[in-house]
Amino acid sequence: MDERTPVIRFKGFTDDWEQRKLGEVSSSFSGGTPSASKKEYYGGNIPFIRSAEINSDSTQLFITQSGLDNSSAKLVKFGDILYAMYGATSGEVGISRINGAINQAILSIRVKGNYSSLFLHQWLKSNKDKIIDKYLQGGQGNLSGSIVKNLEILFPKKDEQEKIGNLFRGLDNLITLHQRKLRLLQEQKKGLLQKMFPKTGDVKPKLRFSNFTDDWEQRKVGELFTVTRGQVLAVSEVSSIKTLVNPYPVYSSQTKNNGLLGYYHDYLFDGGITWTTDGANAGTVKYRNGRFYSTNVNGVLLSNDGYINKSIAEILNKSAWKYVSHVGNPKLMNNVMSDIKIKIPTKISEQEKLSVWIDKLDNLITLHQRKLKLLQEQKKGLLQKMFV
Repeated sequence: MDERTPVIRFKGFTDDWEQRKLGEVSSSFSGGTPSASKKEYYGGNIPFIRSAEINSDSTQLFITQSGLDNSSAKLVKFGDILYAMYGATSGEVGISRINGAINQAILSIRVKGNYSSLFLHQWLKSNKDKIIDKYLQGGQGNLSGSIVKNLEILFPKKDEQEKIGNLFRGLDNLITLHQRKLRLLQEQKKGLLQKMFPKTGDVKPKLRFSNFTDDWEQRKVGELFTVTRGQVLAVSEVSSIKTLVNPYPVYSSQTKNNGLLGYYHDYLFDGGITWTTDGANAGTVKYRNGRFYSTNVNGVLLSNDGYINKSIAEILNKSAWKYVSHVGNPKLMNNVMSDIKIKIPTKISEQEKLSVWIDKLDNLITLHQRKLKLLQEQKKGLLQKMFV
């Protein structure tokens, strides 16, 4: 495949792509910030777009016409490409969803007649890491208008640009829709759990399954469980995939992938509740079903009396973080965990009903997470093959 043609193309396009500098195919400008000491410059009706808001349809700040006239702030239009140049958002890119004004940390880019904003927007998004690595070694410093204008880009003819841009806009919209659905499910779970667990000072939850009326009881963790800990395991001993030789999940302290580090040929526990004892995630509690291995940065709760279930893990997860010590490295050690008091349903049958309900909701959330990840991977693969 020629270096000036992509691997995958829409039918009917065969011409080589042509290299241009971004500054040759667009006009651009950055803005400024009205003086914060002048109250009359703020509180007007002109949205003041800052770097973290380049993909938003609203802004936190508004400026007046006087603030615009007496500063370097510049107006941008709906549809302009907005490119963040400063700080933590360097390299982020969006298409303005509103008419407003920008500050000095944003470069507004308007393409010329034979070029597509959607195509250029996707190219800048997909090349963010390369641009940052080249011009901001170690992530330090800022980009500049001069750097951005001198970026070299390969362009097809405009009609092919527009087809590519529209394809990825559709994918982005689909990804955004799934992200919203996922956030909504997570928020619904959080809200329902708040109603299905008693508030502080109460002995009964606001929402409850039928036929359960008893007060919930307060118990110490150490009264319900044997409190123990995982064991040291070298990462080199762990398989990244489940196999016949390594069938048992290994859980560690990370929050990624539900704490799953990999798989091992042996197990330490058969059902349990784990919590992270050390580090940034100290106090994070998880229910673990079946046989598993846990590393030494996890504490483990064991019981033969039915208390190992998802409802107890969720109840404990809402409280455990409050007991983390932040003197030096964050810690939640076994002796502290043992003394934590939690309110739980007195009947195991109510715990089990709650657990089944939570499990169904978690499975639905996991399904949406997988769909979202698949869409993101599909987009990544297409970007690699449809751009040069």
